[in-house]
Amino acid sequence: MKQPPKTNDQTYRNPGTGAIEFAKKYVEGLTVKEALPAIERLLKGELHDPADKRIKRCTYCGYYYRDKTRPNNSKTCSRECKIANDTLKRAKKRADAALLKPEKERDIRKEMYTYHAYWLEYPYYISEHYMLRRAHNHERPFAPDKLAQIDAAKQRGYKRKGYARPTDGSDKVHVRGLRYKHSYSEVATTQMKRDEIDQYLTLKYGNKKLKMERWRAVKFATVKNEYIG
Repeated sequence: MKQPPKTNDQTYRNPGTGAIEFAKKYVEGLTVKEALPAIERLLKGELHDPADKRIKRCTYCGYYYRDKTRPNNSKTCSRECKIANDTLKRAKKRADAALLKPEKERDIRKEMYTYHAYWLEYPYYISEHYMLRRAHNHERPFAPDKLAQIDAAKQRGYKRKGYARPTDGSDKVHVRGLRYKHSYSEVATTQMKRDEIDQYLTLKYGNKKLKMERWRAVKFATVKNEYIG
């Protein structure tokens, strides 16, 4: 990979759209032979007004460009240069972190399974060191004092909390929302006549709404018969 050329200790990369637009007005209409001296003077900063604070050098590609942002605070000539500059900064930051900080230790759990022949009928560990490390986490024995406490509790008839409740109906069941000694009565069914239904709906919703609902039902039945059949 060719290294980018250096002029006056300045690193140049592929110019961005802002740098190309700025240089176009100085070399537009010139031949290649005439444009080379103009580009050389442009890189040295001899063609533009040094007092113009809008003209800056791009931090990524290294070429001059005109800052068109309102606060005049951009550091790159284009969006492409900004993305490439941020990517370069992150890569440098990762490289510095890798030099200053040692490599992270490997995951011990993954390393243990590399020494565990788990696919065999009788699995075993190739390394006794990792076998003891895993057994210490999963098969930790009780202390002698703890075993004595457990044995004494069993003799006293101690049971753990949260034991299974009996299912023979002897346990008490409380249903939320029901009062004590609540009993259900028989369900009574009534049938209203057409006049009673009209009277009930008229009192509840009004005569105008009742007429509107009847008209809507007739229209729906007509459309249904017309399209559905």
